[in-house]
Amino acid sequence: MPRAQEQIAVTLSELTARLVGRHDADSVLRLVTAACGTLLSASATGVLLADPRGGLSVVSASDERARFLELLQSQVDEGPCVDCVRDDATVGCPDLEDGRGRWPAFTRAALDAGFRAVHAVPMRLAGDAVGGLNVFYAAVTPWQDGQRRLGQVLADLAVLGLSQDDDPARSHRLAERTLTTLNDRVMLAHAIGMVAGGLDIGTDEARRLIFDHATRTRKPVRDVARGLTGGNLEATALDPGRP
Repeated sequence: MPRAQEQIAVTLSELTARLVGRHDADSVLRLVTAACGTLLSASATGVLLADPRGGLSVVSASDERARFLELLQSQVDEGPCVDCVRDDATVGCPDLEDGRGRWPAFTRAALDAGFRAVHAVPMRLAGDAVGGLNVFYAAVTPWQDGQRRLGQVLADLAVLGLSQDDDPARSHRLAERTLTTLNDRVMLAHAIGMVAGGLDIGTDEARRLIFDHATRTRKPVRDVARGLTGGNLEATALDPGRP
């Protein structure tokens, strides 16, 4: 395995191992910060999260320079992370000299702190941006597609770590979810059989019709399957073009 791929595998393995084991928010954020340095060659990193008051709060920073810049963004409502959370999109500035007009206060402070580039990655939960991961560089640093994807993976892992509860009951909840998933599969298999028999088609086509109907109506597949097995949804409704 090439050196870079091996480093990615080792770093992500450490992170995921911490997520499935006992962990706290600080330990997860420290691992994410270290991973940004190892995998993205970051000079510094910081994390801002949305708070109940509607603003952004600093929850992690690799050093005092990054912490100051994160705090500045949250106070003046200006900077790459603010835009990243607001627009739910990665915001990159490979050369902060070009960002003076966009974020005057932040850019001046970042350059004074010795940084020349920054990339902000959205941290998403349930379809919404709930924070941002800021990656700072001391030199002009454009990101390639692979770096953007890796940055998003690290941001997603940070959200997983922060949103997971850490108590003995989560093992029981996992068992409950597993049982629910198995029951859903049984119900889906029953629904597929009903559609296949009712429309005289194969099971693969019946499955496709169910999933297409769920996508078209924006309903969970389990609800469509429940409607079919419960008699509230006719198989013919899944194929509008069928006579």
